[in-house]
Amino acid sequence: MFDKEKLESFFNADNIRNKSETKINKRSKNIRRAKLLLPSIAAALIGLLIAFPSLQQSNRDFSIDITRPKKGELEKLHMENTIFYITDKDNKVNNFTAQNIDETEPGSKLVQLTNPEGTLPGSKGTWLNIKAPIGFFDQNTNILRLEQNVELFYSDGMDAQTEIMSYDFNKKEGFGDKPVQAQGVFGNLKSEGFNFYTENSLLVFTGKTYINIREESLKGND
Repeated sequence: MFDKEKLESFFNADNIRNKSETKINKRSKNIRRAKLLLPSIAAALIGLLIAFPSLQQSNRDFSIDITRPKKGELEKLHMENTIFYITDKDNKVNNFTAQNIDETEPGSKLVQLTNPEGTLPGSKGTWLNIKAPIGFFDQNTNILRLEQNVELFYSDGMDAQTEIMSYDFNKKEGFGDKPVQAQGVFGNLKSEGFNFYTENSLLVFTGKTYINIREESLKGND
């Protein structure tokens, strides 16, 4: 009679041996593949390093500085090298240029201007050119405010410099309450502020004002 337990153990041993041999064969195949692939990969990497030497530099060369936009930043108005138009109370359009125009807050209608410059037309062909490094235009009040080394050039031949000035397009009036220095054909001037009225081309210096008049400017024409 057959010993059933010995027979089962015999077949179980054969199964275990077959499985082990299968695993060994697979492992041998993987090792052979790795031996074939590794030299190819190494050769490819060496080729890349030869073709692109910059890849050999520090890992810092691969870092990318990405600044995530702040919340609401993408909703703000932003324009570059732009001409913008401001309408006064008489519906006359005034042209200004700016390097950048950036809305201070989304939907605020208050924009910051970089290097704004423009001309305010007066009466009888007169005009006032104004420019500054920084400016702000409030669309709600229609007021333009210039800051930091504001330069003014009046068509009658006078240059002036001040720290801050504002111009109200609804009233067609400009004003400043910071010290003003001016140079013109008459001489030099210093004052504590000024007002400018485009409707009648009137420029008024306010506060304590000092004028140094050139002698030749007092002489009449021969």
